[in-house]
Amino acid sequence: MLVRKWMSKNPITIDINDTLTEAVETLKRNRIRRLPVMKDGKLVGIISDRDLKEASPSKVTSLDVWEVHYLLSKIKIKDIYKKNPFTIRDDSTIEKAAVLMFDEKIGGLPVVDGKGDLVGMLTEHDVFNALIRITGARVPSYRVSMCLPDEGGAIKEVCDILDNYKHKCISILNTYYEVRENRRSVIIRFQTDKENIDKIIAQLEDKFENVQMIEEL
Repeated sequence: MLVRKWMSKNPITIDINDTLTEAVETLKRNRIRRLPVMKDGKLVGIISDRDLKEASPSKVTSLDVWEVHYLLSKIKIKDIYKKNPFTIRDDSTIEKAAVLMFDEKIGGLPVVDGKGDLVGMLTEHDVFNALIRITGARVPSYRVSMCLPDEGGAIKEVCDILDNYKHKCISILNTYYEVRENRRSVIIRFQTDKENIDKIIAQLEDKFENVQMIEEL
């Protein structure tokens, strides 16, 4: 799954010479939390609602409302934006984007094409949406996890058991997280007739470790 499939295209932006007031109004009007900052049509930075709050006068200021509005109208985006933001290519995988966002503790990434031009925005919400879709979490199904030997053909053995029964595979996931050496955890979502599930689980338990089943029907 590539970033271009999940990103928001034609993102709303702010010019480097616009004011803090304009940025605040743009965020509120469009119900978004961050804006790519542009200069002469090129991406040069990013600014978030947090950046704007930090640059705004405190609520305990002695300034009156007109003075506050005047001050906000004089603060330029170029004075408060974050330069050289993390970006992701539109032909990168959604997994790579998730790793970058997690490691750098950021909630959104400007998406650029091969020329470095801004083509979209990818947010935490987009990554969550991709995770839900990729795993089939919204699809009514049986979710079965088990511990398999970390060797070729292990997953095929699971599929061979399922093939003994009429079923529809929704997704297959594989992880080494919190699994002992030379083992891996496999999670399979599938649909089958209710009368088949006990037989399937029994056969899996005979062959594999830590078999757990959750009905998400």
